[in-house]
Amino acid sequence: MAEEKEILTLQQAKDYLRVSYDEDDEEIEGLILTAEAYIDSCVGTGYKDRANYESDEDYEKGRRIAALLQKKIISDMYEVRATTVRVNTKTDSITKTILDKLANVG
Repeated sequence: MAEEKEILTLQQAKDYLRVSYDEDDEEIEGLILTAEAYIDSCVGTGYKDRANYESDEDYEKGRRIAALLQKKIISDMYEVRATTVRVNTKTDSITKTILDKLANVG
């Protein structure tokens, strides 16, 4: 299986945000990068490497939960029109659980 470059595409983020217009594409692309950088700073980048998983199925599960967390972070930032992650984001139980899961990959 080839490694995929991005966890979350612009279109996937727009679909999640229910944005059907293109005017905010640049902002949403920036939020995607910010959310990914936030996750990477919390857990490292091991979750992105296929070699850290026992199977392709586990790798895809890891990518899906990383994408879910990116969507949540992007949604939070998009709603308040900021590129910073709120302090309480990391203490949210779903976010904490996903961060813990991703941190244990590898």
